[in-house]
Amino acid sequence: MKCEICEIKEPLYTCKMCGRRVCDDDYDKITGYCLVCKDAICKICNRYLSIGVCKYCGRLGCERCLIQVSPIEYTCVDCRRKGLK
Repeated sequence: MKCEICEIKEPLYTCKMCGRRVCDDDYDKITGYCLVCKDAICKICNRYLSIGVCKYCGRLGCERCLIQVSPIEYTCVDCRRKGLK
């Protein structure tokens, strides 16, 4: 079995978010996430995978941290609190 990201090295770790088996190069030991999940994680709460980007601050956000303001636009809870709608 090979790393599910690079498909070259042997997997040493399992991502705690998605369950991918990954090598040392594709794993963040601090977060316990593979690099794919680390790049896609909500930048507001750091707990869930993101679904979109806040139209004001540009941060990735999850379903709990983003408010859909149109079929294609989201505002994060922080920007909403600041009065940006």
